[in-house]
Amino acid sequence: MRLSLDRGGTVPLVAQLKAQIRYQVASGRLPAGARLPTVRTLAGFLRVNRNTVARAYAGLEAEGVLDARPGRGTRVAARAASPRGSRLLAARIDRLLAAADDAGVALDDLIAMLTVRASRRREAGRPRLGFVECNPVDLAYFSRLVRDAVEVPVVPMLLEELPRRLAEVDLVATTFFHAEEARRAARGVEVVGLMALPDFTTLDEVARLPRTLRVALVCATREGATSKARSLAAVGLRTPRLRSATLDDPGLGLLLARSDVLLAAPRVLDRVREAVPPQVRVIPFASVLSEGAVALLHERIAAWRARRGALAVPA
Repeated sequence: MRLSLDRGGTVPLVAQLKAQIRYQVASGRLPAGARLPTVRTLAGFLRVNRNTVARAYAGLEAEGVLDARPGRGTRVAARAASPRGSRLLAARIDRLLAAADDAGVALDDLIAMLTVRASRRREAGRPRLGFVECNPVDLAYFSRLVRDAVEVPVVPMLLEELPRRLAEVDLVATTFFHAEEARRAARGVEVVGLMALPDFTTLDEVARLPRTLRVALVCATREGATSKARSLAAVGLRTPRLRSATLDDPGLGLLLARSDVLLAAPRVLDRVREAVPPQVRVIPFASVLSEGAVALLHERIAAWRARRGALAVPA
C-alpha cells in the first residue's frame, strides 16, 4: 500500500490519508478483505501521530469503507470498482486537473470545490441515519449491523448525545428498548424502532446443553440481559440453571467462577475474557436485526427520499 502525506499543504493529514486509502480501494489496489497495517505500524511508517491514523481508520469504518473487528484487524469492506471503470475515471480526472491548471485554479481550491459539490449531491438523495444506543458496546455492534443493511451514512451516537446532535441526522434508528425514549429526545425527527433477535444458531446450541450445567449470561445492559433471558427460556434454559449479569455488576467475577458455560456477545466477551476461568465453555451470543427491521428501515429511507423529492419540485 503506497501512501504519502503532504505536510506543507492545506488539506489536513487525516483527510489526505482517508482520500488515499479510498482511492486505493476504488481502484482495486486494495481489494475487499485486504488487511491494512495496524495503527501503530502505519503511523510509524508515515511518521505521524497514531491518533492521525486512528481517526482516518475510524472515519473510513464509519463510512463503510473499512471493517475493524477484534481478532481480525482492519480490513477493506467496500467493493472495489472495476479496473476499466477506474481507468476511465482517472482519465477524466486528469482532464479536470489540466483544465483547472489552465484556468489558474490551485489544487487545494479544486479539492475544496469538489468536496463541497460532492457533499451536496450526497446529501440530496441520502438521509443521514443516526443510530442510537445507551452504551458504547451495543452502539458499536448494532451500528455495524445497520451500516451493513443500508446504503446511507450512519452516524452512531449514545442516547444521551441525541438532543444536542440532532442537526447531524435526518432519521434516527434504535432498538425497540429505546424507541420511546429516543422519540422524546428527537424533537420531531422521525425515529424507527428496530427489532433485534437472538442468533438462532446459538439458541439451538444452548438447547442441546446438558441440563446439569450452570450457565452465565453476561450483557452490556440489564435490558439486553432480560431480552436474551426470555429467548433462552423459550428453549428450556431457565433459572436456577441460568444466572445473568452486566459488565458493571460487582458480582460478575464470582458468577463466572461458579459457571460451566458463558454466553455473551462478542464485544462483551472482549471485555471479560481475562476474567473467565479456563474450564468455562464460552459460547458467543450475538443479536441480529430481524428481516422485518431491515425492511422497515429501507421503507422509511425511501419515504424520506420521496418527501425530499416532493419538496424539491417547484410549485
